[in-house]
Amino acid sequence: MRRWPQRGNEMNERSLLPRMAAALLALLGLIDGVYLTLHHYRPSINLRCPVGGGCETVQGSAWSTLPPGGAGVPVALIGVVGYAVLLLLALVALQRERIGPVAVPPLLLLVASGGLVFSLYLTFLQLFVIGAICFWCAMSALCELGIWLAAVVDWRAWRRESAIDTTVDAPPLRREAAQSR
Repeated sequence: MRRWPQRGNEMNERSLLPRMAAALLALLGLIDGVYLTLHHYRPSINLRCPVGGGCETVQGSAWSTLPPGGAGVPVALIGVVGYAVLLLLALVALQRERIGPVAVPPLLLLVASGGLVFSLYLTFLQLFVIGAICFWCAMSALCELGIWLAAVVDWRAWRRESAIDTTVDAPPLRREAAQSR
């Protein structure tokens, strides 16, 4: 548990475990994305699919780049950038509550939500358009889901803490009204 400084002499305890989990999952996703990106740019790097055989099918499809068709940016490279941003945010969140005027928990949740939506889109393409499942892509989607869940847990704790802070600073009548809700 880390103690977050509060106004006055009070200290609030909030677990850093969600932020640690987000950082670890972002690191795993980054490694996954780098592996798939290396395979995209160097097909001589053997792509090992531990379960099934859909990795080559998915990675060789027109949908492995944006825009689709082969001449665009590899989806795996987009994942590398996304996971790098998430990793950086999660690591900063272990040390700071704010980046300038911006609170870290809502920012982490916003970026994680974008990543989750993109992962859901790619999973839909694998299932219903390409017709094959890539193990590494599925692992990336699970990492993204885990990061999003950790960000939601952290955001909810931050919101509870923020609500407590506003009632502590409120005048007595407003504080009593806020606590009776």
